[in-house]
Amino acid sequence: MAKAVRAVALGLLFVLLASGILVAMPARAEAAEPYEWTIAVFGDADNNLEGAWDKYTDPALKGIPASDQIKVVAGLDRFSTLGAEIIEYTYGDSTVVESYDEMDFGSAATLKWFVQRVDALYDSNHLALIVWDHGGGWWGVCWDDTDMSYMTLPEFSEGISAAGVYIDVLGFDACMMSGIEVVYDMYLTGLVGMMVASEQLVPYDGFPYDLMFSHLATDPYLTKEEVADDMVYGWDMYYGNKGWVDLSALDVPILGGVVLNEFITWVGAMNANVAVNLDDYLRAFKKSEMVSGWYIMDIDRFAARILNDRDVTDPALRDATAALESAIDLGVNAQSGGGKRPLSGMTLWFGIEGEYLNYGSRYSELAFASDTGWYSFMTAVNGY
Repeated sequence: MAKAVRAVALGLLFVLLASGILVAMPARAEAAEPYEWTIAVFGDADNNLEGAWDKYTDPALKGIPASDQIKVVAGLDRFSTLGAEIIEYTYGDSTVVESYDEMDFGSAATLKWFVQRVDALYDSNHLALIVWDHGGGWWGVCWDDTDMSYMTLPEFSEGISAAGVYIDVLGFDACMMSGIEVVYDMYLTGLVGMMVASEQLVPYDGFPYDLMFSHLATDPYLTKEEVADDMVYGWDMYYGNKGWVDLSALDVPILGGVVLNEFITWVGAMNANVAVNLDDYLRAFKKSEMVSGWYIMDIDRFAARILNDRDVTDPALRDATAALESAIDLGVNAQSGGGKRPLSGMTLWFGIEGEYLNYGSRYSELAFASDTGWYSFMTAVNGY
């Protein structure tokens, strides 16, 4: 079971907010040495979320306390105007530092460009990249209405790999991006340390950036794990423990190892028992489905249903299920939301019936689907 938000860290953020530390500190005149952190937001507002950027995201970015060791920057593409901008944020203010003609923010090439441009403009020891837009889990992210495009998961991974810049913390200010399929693709790039994402829905307000990064502004030498955890704590302060929203901090290298070891073993055990336990699997899915109509389930809730089902008696399957639960827990550093039933931090596609017929072939193109045997298992579940 995923780790809950730690009260000590929340208390620390409350102290920071109450103590007046949010007052802007003077920025250094020149960056003789690399900045410690760059916080970079890839803002695809070229769709119906443009209003959310102006009402919530822009003020939240301006609310991050100033620090001479941290740069806050965004690449923004709007729907109401043609063109794109790179915007630099300081406490209470923002400045457009570069302007461009219209760009396709639903393109892996643009993602690559932005990451490399940020790396060139701001020499930093650590990078937090936040992807801001609609999200669809394994389907992809960043819908650009002007260019009628979006990035599939393989395309997004291609953009990250092609940029060639190590990302200490990759955040998704976008719905449903905390899928194990996404985590695995990021693991394969070898360029992502921590990932911060939601299993369910990110509200219109989006990330509370001021709360998420206030601690980093006062202590710029935090580790990537601490920064990712702070993002979850800031989320928890803003949204609380609601059933339909959540956020998790995921250790990508650890969870990539889980996929290649415990998950593959578990899929083999599940597949070996599919003829006997099919009805049990289907019931477990229905009880662990996260967002209706998207056929994604919380892995921990599904595993718990299997372990609590007296009809599932095979020792190898039960041992593999328990091992998977424990292994995932080691890679989930912090988790907020889910209501009364804690979440594992990651979802998994469970495509049955019409979902499998319509989209199974597309799912099969994912690295996760083929490398783990999960698509073959879904094929067996659907009787093909």
